[in-house]
Amino acid sequence: MKQVNIVGLGEVVLDWVTEVPHFPKPDEKIDALSENYFPGGVTANYLVALARLEGRCGFIGAVGDDSYGDLLIDDFLKENIDTSYIVRKRNRKTPVNFIFVTKGEKTIIQSPHMQTTKLDIEELQESSIANSKLLHTTIIHQELTEKALEIAKNHEVKVSIDLESQIASRGWDKLKEILLKADVLLPNKEGVKFITNSNTPQKAAKILVKKGVPVVIITLGKKGALLTTNNYQKSIPAYHIENLVDTTGAGDTFNGAFSFAYWIKEWDLEKSCRFANAAASLKIQKLGARTGMPNNQEIYDFLKKNEDNFF
Repeated sequence: MKQVNIVGLGEVVLDWVTEVPHFPKPDEKIDALSENYFPGGVTANYLVALARLEGRCGFIGAVGDDSYGDLLIDDFLKENIDTSYIVRKRNRKTPVNFIFVTKGEKTIIQSPHMQTTKLDIEELQESSIANSKLLHTTIIHQELTEKALEIAKNHEVKVSIDLESQIASRGWDKLKEILLKADVLLPNKEGVKFITNSNTPQKAAKILVKKGVPVVIITLGKKGALLTTNNYQKSIPAYHIENLVDTTGAGDTFNGAFSFAYWIKEWDLEKSCRFANAAASLKIQKLGARTGMPNNQEIYDFLKKNEDNFF
């Protein structure tokens, strides 16, 4: 395996994306405006965002022994993402998610195979994590995540965690051992409010920092991001985008670009968040989780137009 800086443990799926004029009501039939298949999955999208920025990264996870599994592995290789630690599970199906997009906003129905087509704990190789700088995960498979974090901490590998609302619904008591191992926690606004039982992202972030999470960065969609540490809390505003097409993958793009800026470029937290906001702004102008994920030059050009004092 080539040396990688960042490994992602989690999910890779095929996204079936349809644009609709509005979200259908019960028993309503509507005509779709478009239908497309895209490689997806939160962790996989995160790694593609990194790889487009020339970050050296690899995926740890599983696919089924079907044509969709072939497609997803081939796509990783095209994006220059290391696939050495992907396991093909016999007689299992690769997950397919259904995504409905209307006026740029999305609804996602997750495949049940995300819970069954996964690595067994004994298939998790220590070497997949030990030589990296950062382990990024979504905690979708909790026992597997706990083992991965143990390996990371034993080898002084940093940890970042993307906390989505369906994982946060497990509750603080079930997740606290994992979340307190994060060097950076990257929750979305619904997940963070749920796990702290608070009604604003600002309160939620302060609660998590007080509990012992050193850095909390909450993605807030068109409002940008909220950065909270022991010392301060700061809102990092998003850039105004006229041409909103699809928000699918915007958070993954933000997280990947943030990780590249903070862990690889070693910029400060605030500059890394601004860079990540720019990356997400470019992504949402294209349909599909990954289609609009930018390269470094595209982000630099965007920042030159939209921010006077970035460089």
